[in-house]
Amino acid sequence: MRRTWFAPFADCLLLGVFLLLASLPVVTAYPALVAGCTVLREQAHGGAGVTPRHFLAAMYRVLRSGHSVWLAPTGALALLWLDALALDAHGAGAGVAFAVATVALAALGLRCAAAWREGLRWRTVLAAAFRAVPGQPLAPVLLAGSTAAAAVLLTMSPVLLLIVLGPLAFAATAADAWRPLHPRTH
Repeated sequence: MRRTWFAPFADCLLLGVFLLLASLPVVTAYPALVAGCTVLREQAHGGAGVTPRHFLAAMYRVLRSGHSVWLAPTGALALLWLDALALDAHGAGAGVAFAVATVALAALGLRCAAAWREGLRWRTVLAAAFRAVPGQPLAPVLLAGSTAAAAVLLTMSPVLLLIVLGPLAFAATAADAWRPLHPRTH
């Protein structure tokens, strides 16, 4: 069967639905994003594409990579939530700084999600993401922009939550293909 020009876009939207469903338990949100990036990267290199079976297999591999794949992002999300509550209690004066910090943290998370490969330790991927910022500053800036754009779209139309994670995974995967991180394996 010949794929049309519309197929990659449809795959991206379908992946968004898979990511939303896999993220419902909240602690699986980041592993789902990593699995989505893995599926897109493998599809770009002739893999099986965006299917439930391929996504679940990638999710299983990501979850086997260690506890930090779901503990650290969930902890960061909880900290951001507590910060938002504290800012709300004291007024909206520091809201811009909080928004910038949130977008920067999301860009770092997207960068790491796309850079992870089976067999790499998460600490190694995170260190590579930090080391790459001075040499590749545009990649995190573009990911921060895509995160901010997704947030703006969600405020305008909350129904986009059904699919917005797919394009975010696509943006992260594309940024990694354009400016790949080179985590040291030793």
